[in-house]
Amino acid sequence: MPALPDRAARAPSAADIALGPATRLLWRAPDTVHLELGSRAVVVAGLDPEVIRQVASPSRRAGDALDEPSGQALAALTEAGFLWPRAAAGEDPRLCPPVPRLAGELTALATRHGEQAAEVLRARAECAVAVFGASRVAPHVAALLASAGVGRVHCSGPGVAKLRHLVPGGITPADEGAGFAPAADAAIRRAAPEADTTPLPVGDPPDLTVLAAEAPIDPERLRALHAAGAAHLAVTLGVDHGVVGPLVVPGLTSCLHCADRHRRDRDPAWSALAVQLAIPRRAGPTSDVAVATIVAGVAAVQALAFLDGGDPACIDGTIELRLPDWRLRRRSWPVHPECECGAVRPPHRRPI
Repeated sequence: MPALPDRAARAPSAADIALGPATRLLWRAPDTVHLELGSRAVVVAGLDPEVIRQVASPSRRAGDALDEPSGQALAALTEAGFLWPRAAAGEDPRLCPPVPRLAGELTALATRHGEQAAEVLRARAECAVAVFGASRVAPHVAALLASAGVGRVHCSGPGVAKLRHLVPGGITPADEGAGFAPAADAAIRRAAPEADTTPLPVGDPPDLTVLAAEAPIDPERLRALHAAGAAHLAVTLGVDHGVVGPLVVPGLTSCLHCADRHRRDRDPAWSALAVQLAIPRRAGPTSDVAVATIVAGVAAVQALAFLDGGDPACIDGTIELRLPDWRLRRRSWPVHPECECGAVRPPHRRPI
């Protein structure tokens, strides 16, 4: 019988493993540490303090091979994303954002995507998003997406920029009277000077279209998006509330018409109300700037989750913010059996 391999001889060294860039280490006792990674935390007891120091060191330090229990503990922490295999030499490509200003975004992505965070960020740079609408959140959402690394963001909307459009990160007082679209373009460039803000060629749909109009969305635009199979996210803002969603993937998820049909089922007068709500207000709606800012942030989070290949909460539903409690609530809008959108997703994905 051949001799068994010496497990201790091939055990890894603590010098081969390092704290992840988003991991925070706190000492509870000389041999006990508390590790935090975003909203996750773990307490590890019984490790040799020297092993902990080696792992926490920003540079590789010589160390002895780990015993089996320590090796298993570090392997488990590495699998969970708290620790990363240390780069062999030089600058770690996993910590190199495509643009230097995105270093913080890369660290934040590491809490969810681990060592693949840089790849996720590079993939964002290849994405294109079109934002349409003349609400105060439209330029703000566009600027947030570009600031988060989306490579191409184009924002278009009719009319001129007005004082009611002002919001930090979006339209500024200096933009008053300028065309809304050029003012939105300037907001994007302030947030991400390297972003491409040109519209996509005709027939080349973006990865996502954000519809942030002040009035109900034009049915013709919705039909065009469905015909092109283009994913789109609705964002609406009221005086004291905001609604993000649904995010529609034609043929796969519920659509805005599904939601209207559900409203009609619950309220016999909805059809008459919907016609009246489609009439634009004379001066345009007003909204609380803090509500607008929160809604823009939620919309950007949902859009980025979709672009990153995740499962946004506003698929088959909406995320709603209403005063006075300022609580975000999710409302389900499942596929309506009478809708002609052709969606085939299961009707109940999350609780209301």
